[in-house]
Amino acid sequence: MVGIVILLIVISGCLMTYIHCIALNDSSQNLFVAINDAQYVLEQMKSLAFGDISTYVAPVFSNLPSETITLSRSIGTSMATVTVTVSWQERQRSRTFSITTYLAKL
Repeated sequence: MVGIVILLIVISGCLMTYIHCIALNDSSQNLFVAINDAQYVLEQMKSLAFGDISTYVAPVFSNLPSETITLSRSIGTSMATVTVTVSWQERQRSRTFSITTYLAKL
C-alpha cells in the first residue's frame, strides 16, 4: 500500500514536470518568432536611406497571438537609435521583446 502511494506521488510529479516542459517549449517558440520578426524589421530599416528611417512603417505580422510591432526612433544628424518592440499574448499574459540598434548616415 505504501509502495502504491509513493508510486502515485512519483508519477504525478513526472506528469507535472512534463506539462511544465511543454509550456516552456511553447514560450520558447513564441520568443523565437518574436526575435525573428524584430530582426526582420531592423533588416528592412538597414536597407533604407538614412533620411527615410523616420517615415518607415513596420509591417503587420500575425505570427503570434495579438502581435504588435512598435518602433522607437531617436534620429540625430549622423546617427539614429532604433528600438523595435514586439508584444504578444501568451497564456493570458502580455509578453514583450525589444531589440535596439544604431544606424549611421553614410
